[in-house]
Order: sequence, then structure tokens, then C-alpha cells
Amino acid sequence: MRSRQFRLGLRLLAVLLALGLVAAACGDDEPDTADADAAVAQAQADADAAVAQAQADADAARAEADAALADAYAAAAEVEAAVAAAAEAEAALADAMAAAEEPMEEAMPELSGELVWWSDWTIEQTEAFIDAFNEVHPGIQVEYTRSDDAEMFDRFMTESEAGTIDADIAIIGWDGFSRIWESLGYLHAFDSPNKGNIPSDLRAASGAWYTYGTLLEGICYNTERIEELGLDPLETWGDLADPQYRDEIVMQDILKVGSGAHDMMIETRVMWDENTWEEFWAGYGANNVVFQPDYTAAQQQLVQGNFAVLGLCYLDFVQPSIDQGAPVVWVAPEFVITVGFTVNIPATSDNKENAEAFVNYIISEEGQAAVANIVGQVPAWPDAPYPQAALAAAGKPTILALGTPKAEAEYNNNAEWYVERAKEWFDLR
Repeated sequence: MRSRQFRLGLRLLAVLLALGLVAAACGDDEPDTADADAAVAQAQADADAAVAQAQADADAARAEADAALADAYAAAAEVEAAVAAAAEAEAALADAMAAAEEPMEEAMPELSGELVWWSDWTIEQTEAFIDAFNEVHPGIQVEYTRSDDAEMFDRFMTESEAGTIDADIAIIGWDGFSRIWESLGYLHAFDSPNKGNIPSDLRAASGAWYTYGTLLEGICYNTERIEELGLDPLETWGDLADPQYRDEIVMQDILKVGSGAHDMMIETRVMWDENTWEEFWAGYGANNVVFQPDYTAAQQQLVQGNFAVLGLCYLDFVQPSIDQGAPVVWVAPEFVITVGFTVNIPATSDNKENAEAFVNYIISEEGQAAVANIVGQVPAWPDAPYPQAALAAAGKPTILALGTPKAEAEYNNNAEWYVERAKEWFDLR
């Protein structure tokens, strides 16, 4: 570019010199007209040539500049494309990292065969949940046996020790039972790909058991019988000791260690001071509570209208009866007792692959929604929906049954003392 400008300058200088010679020739005293004309013509020709060459050089320089500018634009476009590609790659990497952090949902292999389920849910809940499970695993045929928790725990212990247990899945209330089974080697450890849905403090580190949801414990009353007898609707735990409900309260066996009624004695002692606790249980016992062998029988007595009050009422168990029109109201007292429910695979299960598929399902996003919508329990996964029927308890204080060091110590060390006190309060000697 610079050499081209230099040559252009030389040509312009030559033109100026030629014009100077012409001027000098024209200034002679006796000019030679022919020579002068020739010089002028030559100078003009040289000037025209120089101008033409200068124009050509300028055009060439402009073309060269245009080409350089085009190259610059092309380079800028390449840089812009590279920046865009880098941004896309960064976004893809972020998406991949986010996906890696999300809980893995269960794989859905084509499984078939049997699955024996020991359930403590109601028949309606169990069968509806099986239907939901079979939408994911239609080839697995689920058979179930239902029993209350205390009975199931004893049977699990006896048959596991003898090596005769036929269950592939056992669902039971209170993770303390699962901890005992795990410590004895009675459970199959399964590292579920969906374990990230369940907080770490609600599952065994080994994968031997998973808390899939919590049951809410409150009080229930039969609206028709309450109205018939002119009794006040109950609102708090303390109302159970009100003499107006004498002979109208039914409850499960309070002497059976491990039953919800037994736990209720421990949890109220944790929540109240000693005097309040003693006065409540003495007053409660004075109301001539009628005990049934298990929770199911006690609830049935309430639903049928034989009693006005169920002293300890499980929301997820009673809700199906309410949905079917039973005149029953579930009350969330001043604090709601909650019980963690676990899913367990016996170590001797004959269908471990099917059992693992069941565990995967119940703690998956879909399964946790089913826990809320079908079972009515509060799912363990924090992002799962809250059961519609449990909204009365939303925002109220809760206490996890035997979930504090004090409560657990009372259960482990003083269980029989509570039995003796219950005998005293309820005149059961």
C-alpha cells in the first residue's frame, strides 16, 4: 500500500517538472513555437498518463482496502459465531449438570412374577395403590396381607428368625421397627436410584429401609352421636379428659407396647410438664375408655356410631370411611403426632427384583404423589403434594412419634413402666 503511494507521488512530481519546462520554454525571448507546442503536448500527455496511473493506483488501493474490510467482517462473523457456539456449549453443560443433580427416577424394566406385600394400610388404600403400581409394572402380580403394626412386627421377627417369612415387601409404621430389623440382619439393603427424593435422615444409609411418608395422629368424633348426646365437639388432647365424654370414648389396646396408644403416653409426656401430664391421664382414665384389641376394631366402633369419640385417630385410615359418607370428623389438636412409615425388603425375599421395583416406585415422584392422593399420608419427598384431607394439620406444630432422644429413651428403657401406669389410670388390674 505504501509503495503504491510512493509511485503515485513520483508521477505527480514528473508532471510538475514537465509543466515547469513548458513554462520555461514559453518564457524565452524568441520562442520556438513548434518546440513549445510539442513540449506542451508531451507534458499534457505525461500529465494525462500520470493521472490515469494515479487513478488506477487509487482504484487498486480501494479494491485492496475493500478486500481487507471484507476479510475483517468475515473474521468478525467467525468470532461472533464462535462466541455463540461457546454460549450454547456452556448452556448445554449447565443443563447436563442440573440434570445430574436431579433425583433419578426409576428405570422401568419389563418385570413379571409375584410380589407378596405385608401392608398396614386399609384394604381400599392397598388395592388402589396396587393399581397405580401396575400401571408402571403391569407384569407384577401383587398379593397382600393386611395387619396392624404391632402384629406385623411380631410376625416379622418370629418368621425372620425361623427363616420362614414369605413377604417381599413390608410397610410398617415407625422407623424404629425397621432399625431393629436392620440391626438383626433381617433386611435386604437396596441402593435405590430414587433415594435422592428422600431426605438422608429418613432412610437407612445402607438402603435397608426408606421412610416414604408420615401418618398424622389426632382425634376423631362421630358428629351424629355427638349431636344426639348434646356433647361438644373436641378440639384438643385435653378434651379427652373432660367428664362429659365419660363412657363415650373408644381406643385401641393401650397396654400393647408399640401401639400408637402406648406411644401417645410417651409423646404427651415429652410435650407437657409433669403435673399436666399426670392430671390429663388420670382424668382420661376416669372416663371409662373402652379398649379394642387393635386400631381397626376401634375405628369401626366409631364409624358405626357405637361411640362418640375415638381417642387416637389415624387420618389416612379414617379418611376412606369419611369419603364414603361416614359422619366422622378428624381433628388436628394443638400438636399433631406424626409417625414415619417405612418400606422394607426382607433379606430372604424370593422376589427381590420385583421388591426393588416396588421401593423404586413408592419413593419416585409418581409414587410419592400416590402416597398423598391415594394413601392420604404426607410424603417424605419435600416437593410432593400435601394431602388434601390433611390440610387441617397444615401449619400446626407436629411431633414425630418417638423421634426425639427423650421419647426414644422412654420407649427403650421405660416401656413397662408406662404399661403399669396405664393399668393404674384405667383400672385394668
